[in-house]
Amino acid sequence: MKEVGMDSHYKSLICEDDHVDELLEKEVLSRIPDENSSVDAADLFSQLADSTRVRLLCMLSVSDLCVCEMADMLHISQPAVSHHLRSLRQTGIVRFRKQGKRASYYLSPDENGKMVRKLLQGVFSEMEENSDA
Repeated sequence: MKEVGMDSHYKSLICEDDHVDELLEKEVLSRIPDENSSVDAADLFSQLADSTRVRLLCMLSVSDLCVCEMADMLHISQPAVSHHLRSLRQTGIVRFRKQGKRASYYLSPDENGKMVRKLLQGVFSEMEENSDA
């Protein structure tokens, strides 16, 4: 008997053809990115899935820094920092400028950099508010 009840339950979850709202469908489809833009966004989000990269981005949201400064502050090797920065540069979140022998890294001034800065500020200000409560 349970099988009959479960079958009727699942049957009620199946969409019927008459549920389509063409205006809603057009509205939703007009607001989602194309496949290439979605891939770019996924690449950007994947950069934020690594705690070391998040820490580097937080540091760069405060000041332009060179690899050795970031490595010293995080107590990790310069090659490890360089590896993370290369990945962040490939997605356009981070840029660098040469000043003699020194290369200073900074958050990109474009939309991706601005978005990452706002996201980090929002996440960490929320965490501070929750820890104060």
